Amino acid sequence: MVNRSKTSVKIGALSVCIVCVLPCIVQGDVLTIPQVQYTELSDGASPYNGQVIDCLGGIAVAKVAGGRPRLFLQDPNALDGWGAIQIKGWASDAFADVNIGDWVQIEQTFVEENRGTTFLQYWDENPDGSHPVLTVVSHGHDLPRPLVVDVNEIKAPEYVLAEDAWLVADHRAERLESMLLQIRDVVVVEKDLGKAQDNYRLQSFREPNDPNAHCWASDYMNRDRQKTDLYVPAIQTGRRFRAVMGVLEQYTSLGDGFDYYQLLTLSEASVVGLCPADLDQDGDVDLWDAKLIAEQLLAPSAPSAGDLNGDGKVDSADFDLFNAAWRQADVNGDGIVDGDDLIP
Repeated sequence: MVNRSKTSVKIGALSVCIVCVLPCIVQGDVLTIPQVQYTELSDGASPYNGQVIDCLGGIAVAKVAGGRPRLFLQDPNALDGWGAIQIKGWASDAFADVNIGDWVQIEQTFVEENRGTTFLQYWDENPDGSHPVLTVVSHGHDLPRPLVVDVNEIKAPEYVLAEDAWLVADHRAERLESMLLQIRDVVVVEKDLGKAQDNYRLQSFREPNDPNAHCWASDYMNRDRQKTDLYVPAIQTGRRFRAVMGVLEQYTSLGDGFDYYQLLTLSEASVVGLCPADLDQDGDVDLWDAKLIAEQLLAPSAPSAGDLNGDGKVDSADFDLFNAAWRQADVNGDGIVDGDDLIP
């Protein structure tokens, strides 16, 4: 079903391909991730829900450990959505032999909708008696670039008093489920939200007066989070970020009063603070920031944003720090520090 130069070797429940090439031809009834995910159903369910299928798979972009580990696969060719899916393992070591950047295929897998998210099940036996087979087809792929989306595309839920529920009315984010995403220029405006009180609300500070420019995020899958804490240390009310990156998950449990999307960060590096040279805190470093520090150098006053070394004055030492921060953060060399410098 997938072109290979050699056959796979099976190690326990996991098949590992020794010499392989990137899948290029889909034959028979092998489905791509977008084919499994795409739906026009109002509840967002996959049209293959409840069926056993073969899936061509994609690049492993994230792994989450635990009693029910998860593997996130993304098709690098799906640029506009419907491009990622989660595999749920039923043994703690289910994905021990899978590395980030591997192309992973799964055959004879049961498709299941669970709390709004589409999962491919990797367990001992499917309901029809068949057995799923997970195959590492090839190694060392570059991860797909995070898809940059506006906060409005991941609408935060609203509280519905009559139902005592947090519900999202706009399900446009369904196409982004399980994909690597990046949102930019956001500030933490509220914490302790959601079923487990582990969500925080992010608002675009480019449009601070737009009540719709909010989304929810959570750190519960973040590998750098202390297990006794709900959030990584950077998440503080009022803190601004140049970018927040993660994978998107839907959490639906209408009986418990919840239906919302949450952007799940994966490491501390997923939340990127403002560059120190961003003196006006607008999310980028440009000539306006250079103008500010020049003004503060020429007309010293009380300590201000230009006092980068915290010595109570703005002088040439701060100017040097400003220039160094600008050069270091301007990864793509376009003369402006912004979210584009954060895309690998």
